[in-house]
Amino acid sequence: MEIVENSRLNKFHYRLLAVLGTVWAFIAVNTIAASFVIALLKKEPAFQGSLAKLGSLGSAALFGMLFGAWLFGYLADRIGRKKTLILAVSTFSLASIVSAFSKNLDQLILLRFIVGLGLGGSLPVASSYFAEFMPKSVRGAMISILESFWAIGTIIIGVVALLVKADWRSILLFGGSVVVILPILATLPESPRFLLITGRVKEAEEIVRRVFGASVGLEVPKAAGRASVADLWRKYGRTTLMLTIAWFSIAFAYYGFFIWLPKFLSATLGITVFKSFQYFIITAIAQLPGYWSAAYLLERIGRKKTLSYYLLLSGLAGIGFYFATNSGSETYIMASAIAFSFFNLGAWGAIYAYTPELYPTEVRGTGTGWAGAMARIGGGTAPILAGKIMEVSGAALTVLVIAVVAIIGALDVLILGRETKGTELS
Repeated sequence: MEIVENSRLNKFHYRLLAVLGTVWAFIAVNTIAASFVIALLKKEPAFQGSLAKLGSLGSAALFGMLFGAWLFGYLADRIGRKKTLILAVSTFSLASIVSAFSKNLDQLILLRFIVGLGLGGSLPVASSYFAEFMPKSVRGAMISILESFWAIGTIIIGVVALLVKADWRSILLFGGSVVVILPILATLPESPRFLLITGRVKEAEEIVRRVFGASVGLEVPKAAGRASVADLWRKYGRTTLMLTIAWFSIAFAYYGFFIWLPKFLSATLGITVFKSFQYFIITAIAQLPGYWSAAYLLERIGRKKTLSYYLLLSGLAGIGFYFATNSGSETYIMASAIAFSFFNLGAWGAIYAYTPELYPTEVRGTGTGWAGAMARIGGGTAPILAGKIMEVSGAALTVLVIAVVAIIGALDVLILGRETKGTELS
């Protein structure tokens, strides 16, 4: 759609950023909440368990995100981006509220899985929906800015944990408060690209007129049609393989590190869990310049280089954390944790900008849903594996494993990736 690709940013784009950015921030709130909840459950006898089982609590939402990404990604290509996003946000917000009233650890794990279904669906659908309204000249940067709301959500949940005096039930209730944004979300228009591939030409033309102020005649794309997961491998095999490895790696590194970060810091620095929350906020603040620098580089050096370089540097920061932990230096430990936070979250901004550009409209929801599902496998595996390694070998070796996985992801993108900077969405 040339009118969209060559448009300039207007009030609608910024409104869309504000609404979807709020959703994105609360996705982070609900995901990162697990790291605070795990650290606080030791106070309640009904919620005790081994480090591996507590890691399962961190993984429950992530495995839910695996199925949610597939399910809602599929729905996005069938019933539309907006309807699917409303369903996904409703799922995680209401489930988070209910989870605050859990009676035991098993019940909490189950409800966190349901939270994950909605979280997993919201991420790929929101990014595809956002991308389909963005001009090609700033699409990568704008998606990275949208992704930066994750850092805002991470900072917010850290502050909330301190304000409610580390009451985990209040933390989960706060996570569900995003339910109030649903009426605003419902006022947004459907993606005109989706409407076109489903033959709803008049509706697409009306939305283009309202959003971009242009009366144009649109046609159903020749390649329009419904695609399946099999098409991802049959038609886009190299791209799908690259994204599978990249999303697994970046999520394994992120969730393995941040779900356990309060525990890593309290164990290596000998501080209280509550104090580790304050340190956690410091590392979260570093995520914002990570996103913003990646947003700048996406439109300068391209998607492929930005993603691979930031993944590589996050892996090197993880190696630095390993050596800093062995040295016992608080300064070096915090510096390496901050560097990991900066580069890993910058890589997230890059991969969310990169992925929607690699697939055409008729398979974009399915493709980004598949990529998101691979992230949930990596993210779901990491907290459990990290818990087991930590029980046997401590925090330092755990972070070293995480760093190696990040470096593998960087090499994957360098070898298999293709550049999409400046290309039009098909």
